Amino acid sequence: MKKIYSSVLLFTLAFSGAVSAQKTAYQGPRIPAKASLDPATRVGPALSAARSTILWESTFANASDWTISSNHGGTLPGMNDWQIGVDLQPGGDYPTPAIQSTTAGDGYAMYDSDAGNNNTANLERANLTTANSFSTVGYPNVIVEFETQYRRFNNEQTYLVVSTNNTDWPTTLEPTTDISGMNNVFYVFEPGELTQGVSPGNPVTRRINISAAAGDQPQVWVRLLFTGIWGYTWYVDDFKVMDQPPYDLVMQNGFISHTGNGEEYGRIPQSQLNSTMRVGGDVLNFGVNAVTNTVVGLAVAGPSPFSANSTPANLASGETTTMDQDAAISSLGEGLYNGTFGAACTETPQESDTDNNTYLRNFEVNNDWYSVDGIGNHPAGYESLASIGTNSFTDVTDGLVLFNYYEISQPLTVYGLEIGLTSNSEAEAYFIPAIWDTTLTAETHLDVPIFENQNVTVLSDNDVTNGKITVLFETAQTLQPGGYYIGITTYSNGGENNMRVIDDLTVPQPGLTSGIDIPGPDDQVYSNGNAMHIRLALDPAVSVPELAELTGISIYPNPSTDGLLQFRSEQTGSFSIQVMDALGREVLNARSNGSSALDLRGEAAGVYSVRVSTSTATTVQRVTLN
Repeated sequence: MKKIYSSVLLFTLAFSGAVSAQKTAYQGPRIPAKASLDPATRVGPALSAARSTILWESTFANASDWTISSNHGGTLPGMNDWQIGVDLQPGGDYPTPAIQSTTAGDGYAMYDSDAGNNNTANLERANLTTANSFSTVGYPNVIVEFETQYRRFNNEQTYLVVSTNNTDWPTTLEPTTDISGMNNVFYVFEPGELTQGVSPGNPVTRRINISAAAGDQPQVWVRLLFTGIWGYTWYVDDFKVMDQPPYDLVMQNGFISHTGNGEEYGRIPQSQLNSTMRVGGDVLNFGVNAVTNTVVGLAVAGPSPFSANSTPANLASGETTTMDQDAAISSLGEGLYNGTFGAACTETPQESDTDNNTYLRNFEVNNDWYSVDGIGNHPAGYESLASIGTNSFTDVTDGLVLFNYYEISQPLTVYGLEIGLTSNSEAEAYFIPAIWDTTLTAETHLDVPIFENQNVTVLSDNDVTNGKITVLFETAQTLQPGGYYIGITTYSNGGENNMRVIDDLTVPQPGLTSGIDIPGPDDQVYSNGNAMHIRLALDPAVSVPELAELTGISIYPNPSTDGLLQFRSEQTGSFSIQVMDALGREVLNARSNGSSALDLRGEAAGVYSVRVSTSTATTVQRVTLN
């Protein structure tokens, strides 16, 4: 079953022709769908607990630290409860990888909503509660910290709930409940925070200030609550309750956008750089006390260094300030740039932990490749990868379009694409590269391509082993200033040979920076994907393996009087067959295992080219229809 939102992002600009494109604003939310996640690496620096007194903790090595309860019973008999153990693995059709936490080897907690396949309208409410109370007496300011891996789908929410008597737990919490008047209920992830539908990293560390409910109390219980309908999987490990530090600035994020619109490209050609870069980030005062003269600074090291600083601000406890400004840049030389966002205030010398005062972001100036993804260039420990492909949706094994948004500020000649592949891609899957305008049709599909290769590209075993494939455009494309969707239409031979493209989750991207188009009257464009490894090749000398001449192919009768041809091969294997008319327009695209009929009945009389390809060889024959 395919699980996907019903809403889409609509674009209404007119189609702009074959040499230029419109630029469409698209700062809307993502539309997550049920796609399997590949294991992702740890993101960001680990937070240090040495700064605080630990009042209670659990590494989940001892399951008796917790009690498990739910509403499943006879209402949802197929559902699972929370589990605590070692090497727990999710079930369901769309498994989320297990948490890669600091102490995963001695156990962690997992709630696997996906495995329950809850297709009812009944909410799941799954509770994980501290088995015994702990004391916070003498500590009026208390925080919770834990590592987590979580993927959100459609109708669910994760809460942290506090009780001082173990009886006043709210029983009616739903995904859309307004908790503003509940001083003992906290979001684990704020509504709208997960722009990718998945926590950015495996794991991420969450810190929640529970002082209002748990400060200076003789007994406190804490509960983790999942409520929703058929979500994914939620993991938790290394749970700590600590006193809140007196002073603690936290650099929460940072961005560097050469377009100025929020997209962050991992590799940028010099010709596409503007005179400024939009830079910014958020710093939170997580300490007990107010701080003064807080400044957010960005220092970018590389061949042509540059920097920016925010205006000083005073912050109350719990308050956030944002740096968002244009940083002037000179002509940036080619190479890797390392950006460090830092936060400091007058009271910074009194902070016991300044590791979380910085946030890192890298990009590269590269005249050979233009890429949204930054795979291979991210700061150590930040990179987080997933994938999407022909087996992400149960009813679209062929024809799924994967694309990135590329903004062109100066004319740019593109010679082809490089596609990053996961190791579970399979030889004989194939795809067709194309370029689209950013407008969508009334049916919310991509419009007619501005350019599309006439021949398919078939994956080989070597491509899968290498983890990428480079394909040249049959005609180099010079793109005029504007916005373009550039990507591939993927095919799996009816699910026999799947293709999965790497998706870089490290840097959250806005809207349709990456997206998919699902064919069919009931489907449309969705904002799945974040920064797919679909790179533009800008070097005319880019290397692509040559295909050998394919022999032993017969296409008959030739000429044909009724348009019905027979295809035969002396070899076994999987063959891609394309038939083009005299103007180069594709009239048939088919796959064969070595013997099939080619039905050209209804086509006009004339000469047609038939291209037959495997992953290693190709041939073109001409046939005549009388």
